[in-house]
Amino acid sequence: MNLGQVLLIVLALALLATLQLTINSSLLRASLITMDNESRIDAISIAQAMIDEINSKAFDSCTIGKVAHFTSELTPQYYFGPEGTESTVPAYDQEPFKSRTMFNDVDDYHRYTRLDHSSSLGTFIVRDSIIYVTNTNQDVYSSASTWYKKIIVVVKHPNMLDSVIISSIDRNSPKKVSYMLDSVMIKSLSVYREYF
Repeated sequence: MNLGQVLLIVLALALLATLQLTINSSLLRASLITMDNESRIDAISIAQAMIDEINSKAFDSCTIGKVAHFTSELTPQYYFGPEGTESTVPAYDQEPFKSRTMFNDVDDYHRYTRLDHSSSLGTFIVRDSIIYVTNTNQDVYSSASTWYKKIIVVVKHPNMLDSVIISSIDRNSPKKVSYMLDSVMIKSLSVYREYF
């Protein structure tokens, strides 16, 4: 075997190694994207289930079984969160979620955290925030009580490459999507109908 043949073999092996690395990186990228998409779909459905659970509760503790006529009757923002026996819900609630039976109004979910388990992807961390927003612009925080409470649900999972933030004023309006670190954020609005 002469020097020319050895150089051709070395060149062929280098080409083969480069091709193999390219294929491996493409397969790895495809599997990462697949895991990201699967975790994102699960996170969005978990967040939407959380929104549905919160919206199934009374608007405020003063509206359970009665009608509020003035915003001064509503719970001030600094009292948001569980009170009384609702405080027995653990810091990281797990299945079966105690919030479903213990919480009775929207603001009980303020700073509530749960661990939601998926059979294929493991644990998702779900965290809720509730704030008052102004009557005229539901993107603006209000320090005073209003007839509008914004619900913000953040779902995190390590398989998510980027995150999605989905925002909706009500169930019929189009949702806005943007990106953040490794979580999905869904925003919704709880509205108290003051006129019955």
